[in-house]
Amino acid sequence: MKNILPLHGGNLVYKSVGKDDADTIFFCHSLGANQSLWDRQIEQLSHTYRIVSCDLRGHGESDIFSTPYSIEMLAKDILALLDHLDIPSCHFVGLSLGSMIGLWLGANAPDRVKRMVLAGASAKVLNSGAFGKRISHIKQHGLTSMFTELDTRWYADGFTTTHPLIVDAIRTMVAKTPIEGYVAATMAVRDFDITGQLPDITAPMLLITGADDKATPLSEAKFISETCPNADLITLENASHLALVEKPKLFDDALVSFITGSG
Repeated sequence: MKNILPLHGGNLVYKSVGKDDADTIFFCHSLGANQSLWDRQIEQLSHTYRIVSCDLRGHGESDIFSTPYSIEMLAKDILALLDHLDIPSCHFVGLSLGSMIGLWLGANAPDRVKRMVLAGASAKVLNSGAFGKRISHIKQHGLTSMFTELDTRWYADGFTTTHPLIVDAIRTMVAKTPIEGYVAATMAVRDFDITGQLPDITAPMLLITGADDKATPLSEAKFISETCPNADLITLENASHLALVEKPKLFDDALVSFITGSG
C-alpha cells in the first residue's frame, strides 16, 4: 500500500521505512526519475535509519499539480511531508534536481537539515538557453526522443556499451514521467539561482561529482564547496552525472561514511 500526502492541488506519494526511533535520511531524486532511484541505498540504510523518500510532484506516482514549478515549491512539498511525519530534522541526500532542493533547504530551512550529501549539484544553470530548446523539443517529439542526448550527458564514455541493462532501467524509469511534469520541473531547474545564499548554508555537506560530469560540470561543485563554509567535495573518476550507478560502491561508501560521521 502506497503512502499518500494530500496537498493543495494534488497528492504526493511517499515512502517511510526503517527504524522509527532513529535519525531520518531523506532521499530526493533527480529530474525525470522517481524515488526508486534510491532503492539500493534505502535497502542498505533502512536497518539503522528511518528512511523517507517521495516522488516529487509531476514524477512517479505523484500528481502533476499545477505548473510550472519552482525549486522553492518542490522543497516546501518536502517540508510538508516532514511535518506530516513529525520529523523535525533529517539528513538529506539529493541528486541533480534533488541537490538543488537540498541547497534551498540548507539556505532557507537550516533547522530541518543535519547533514547533506549532494550529487551532481549546481547552484545555478550555466546555459539556461539550452533548457528552452530542450523543452521545445520534448513538447514536440516526446521525452524518449531525448534519450540519446541524455545518455551522453549522464554517463562517462563507454558506459552505455558496457552496462546496457543499467542504461535501459534508467530509461524505463524516465519514460514513465509525464511530459507535463518533466517540463515543469525542467523550468524549475532552469530558473534556479541560489549563488547569493551559498555562504549562509552551514550544514555539513558532502558533494559527490563525477569527474566527467557533462550535465553539472565539476567546476560547479567546486564553486559550491569553496563558497559553503562546511562543504567537502569528492570526485569519482571515470563517472559522469549518474555516478551513483556508474560507481555504486564508491558512491555508497562515501555517502554512508559521511552520514554516519565516520568519514
